[in-house]
Amino acid sequence: MRIEIVARPPAAPSAMTCRFEGLEDEASEDGGARKPRPVKFVAERDRVGLRINAGSFKNLEAGEKRRVAGGAAVTHAAEAEAAHLIWELDRDIKAEHFRELLWGALLAAYRFDAFKGKKRGARRLPARLTIAAGAGAAALKREARRIEAINAGVVLARDLVNTPANALAPRDLAARARAVAAQGRLGFRLLSARELARGGYAGITAVGRGSANPPVMFALSYRPRGPRRAGPPLCLVGKGLTFDSGGISIKPSDRMWEMKGDMSGCAAVIGAMHAIARLAPPVEVTGVCAAAENLPDGKAYRPGDVLRFRNGRTVEVRNTDAEGRLVLADALLFAQDTLKQRRIVEFSTLTGACMRALGPQYAGLMSRSAGLAEEVKAAAQAGGEPVWELPMHPEYRGQLDSPVADIINTGGKYAGAQAAAWFLQEFIHRGTEFVHLDIAGTFWAEREHKYWSQTGATGAGVRLAVALAAR
Repeated sequence: MRIEIVARPPAAPSAMTCRFEGLEDEASEDGGARKPRPVKFVAERDRVGLRINAGSFKNLEAGEKRRVAGGAAVTHAAEAEAAHLIWELDRDIKAEHFRELLWGALLAAYRFDAFKGKKRGARRLPARLTIAAGAGAAALKREARRIEAINAGVVLARDLVNTPANALAPRDLAARARAVAAQGRLGFRLLSARELARGGYAGITAVGRGSANPPVMFALSYRPRGPRRAGPPLCLVGKGLTFDSGGISIKPSDRMWEMKGDMSGCAAVIGAMHAIARLAPPVEVTGVCAAAENLPDGKAYRPGDVLRFRNGRTVEVRNTDAEGRLVLADALLFAQDTLKQRRIVEFSTLTGACMRALGPQYAGLMSRSAGLAEEVKAAAQAGGEPVWELPMHPEYRGQLDSPVADIINTGGKYAGAQAAAWFLQEFIHRGTEFVHLDIAGTFWAEREHKYWSQTGATGAGVRLAVALAAR
């Protein structure tokens, strides 16, 4: 969908026009009268018009209402088979309101049909979105270009997560990341399965042993051109389980197919690095991804095994389905020991406990680094990806005690998300700031609603990560 920002609405008789109402943070009340419908069609002289009242969408926060309104405009235009959609905005629209409307439109305009043999019957998206913004057109044009750059990373992340595991093994994921690095002139470094084993990366090596597709670890690095620097380097770490069956502790078969998306943390990092290369912020950013497949096999690691990690920690495996934290432990050690990173934000679909606690509305944030945690919260707000901080009570650490090793890889039935965060904390060196983001509840849209035009990947984490780099 091509986007253009103009001062005045063009004369396009066959286009569908759209005007928005109720964009202010507090929805207007109508004195007890019946609330207007969120979306209505109106007849104009030579075209069909849409009127969308963002304030009439129920049970949503103000920013989310505007994103839903922007998505509704694209969805209804697609249903009407309108090739050209024109938004007629108020001349004094706030930049924040415009940003949220446009994000809703771009998220709703996503389609994933790479594996469909027949594409007949699919709703055709508008080919053009023209936004008439009056005197503010020049400023909004700059903002639109920025949002489109970020959305390119979101689309990439969604495509990666939606791709089936038989087409995206760990080495395939690394190849996609290498292509992103080449396109964006980013640095790229790869550790093969043999190098991981030789380097003492016990977690990812054990998890990947049960698959015919060997594990890999890779890093993408962005360096600002020229002498400008605006703050300490930032490191993004992602979990990349291209498929997670649970291993020997096999998962129930119901909805196991969704576990092709257990690499959403890695997809978020790759998508963010793609956007960061285009936006060129004045801060160094490194993305680290650990990719493996967790499958049952005669060579697979077992419950009861004890693994010795590079930092000397020993881990008793109680459940092979708690593999993500083992893989991430190695990624965190690689980021700190080899890449010398000291400000790390990590993304992972780590626990069902976090998903049950916060639902699809929030990613869980857990950290012992208050300063970086506040920065992440601010970036989450700016990026439109809400997070909620869960407590890191010191007593949760006791849930990891093992009789035969330093720690176990599960934390009991209570506070499972926080126990997983404490596990990762065991691999954070003194002096490193670290924030863990559990996106298990936000990485997947289970139905078509709001601005999700398809079930499947949401690209969770990309907007937040780019906003953090921009800070």
